[in-house]
Amino acid sequence: MKSKLWKTLVLAVIILTVGAFLFLFKEHKLEPTLTGIPFTFWTGFLVNVLVVFATFLGSKFFPFEDPKKP
Repeated sequence: MKSKLWKTLVLAVIILTVGAFLFLFKEHKLEPTLTGIPFTFWTGFLVNVLVVFATFLGSKFFPFEDPKKP
């Protein structure tokens, strides 16, 4: 179960990262704004928060054990 969830998280982060750079982050795209903050900044912040959350979940569901751990 851990391995399947781990692979799903890895795939989600890869899709999120590639999708953000291919579709979301366009040069000179300022509209729409959110409380005066340009589109590129707030979408970049949202992508960053999602990747950090996925990293946190990945640390909880990492399927491999450290062989040196007592």
